[in-house]
Amino acid sequence: MKIKAAVFDIDGTLVPYGAPGPGQAAVQALRELAQSGVAVVIATGRARYTAQWVLGSGIKPDYFAAVNGADVTDAAGRPVWQSRMTPEEMYALVDFCEDHELPLEFIFSDAYYVYVEYAAFVEKYCGQNAASGFFDSVLRDGEDQVRHLQDMPFGACAAMDARHAAAFEEKYGHLGLRFIPFAPGRYDVLRAGAGKAAGVGRLLERLGVSWAETAAFGDGENDAELLEAAGFAVAMEGGAQSLLPLADAVAPAAAQDGAAAAVREYLLG
Repeated sequence: MKIKAAVFDIDGTLVPYGAPGPGQAAVQALRELAQSGVAVVIATGRARYTAQWVLGSGIKPDYFAAVNGADVTDAAGRPVWQSRMTPEEMYALVDFCEDHELPLEFIFSDAYYVYVEYAAFVEKYCGQNAASGFFDSVLRDGEDQVRHLQDMPFGACAAMDARHAAAFEEKYGHLGLRFIPFAPGRYDVLRAGAGKAAGVGRLLERLGVSWAETAAFGDGENDAELLEAAGFAVAMEGGAQSLLPLADAVAPAAAQDGAAAAVREYLLG
């Protein structure tokens, strides 16, 4: 079946970890893919504004499924579908992280706000980026805990170990929040039923495209449901081992321009 939509993760898929942006091979491959009539979708744990920043001017997707599918927009930022945390979900995370002195940030429509342990968060996780103008504009001290009075966050990131994640589940399991690791000691926090596949699924409904007509590329545990749903799934070499049984193909690592090679071999070839 002809592929009508292609969905790409960013970090570890289009952009090597630690790299400032995608390589020219990825830029050119996605440009040619779009020119062939395939809808290009970026599905990422990042907020849309940080996704656009790291992709730069080279990759211009048709749609974003940002914050792990909770904020689905077109290229101009117009909402297609959105899912926001409830006050109960948000306050459970805040209370738990305050009790255990664990850094906690929420992803809002304008910026990332660190509600708990801001100074520790910046020192441990931001490094040299903390001094950049870009990070100054999107990472904010939210310890006054008032930003949600404007609108609720799309999702959260918590800095904790597996022991704390299990303790949260034991206390607040009725909320159904899911903790998905994306780096050592760091978790994306997703609402029950949320995820990249859920957000992309809403977009595909809008486009009149089936999952069978969709290709997906990813490397992390937050890509598992996406790859499982897609008609053609590509896992990145060196990514989460749990993705391999779900993949129709395994591409070389992002540092070797694997996504670009897979696009050319399977979608443009």
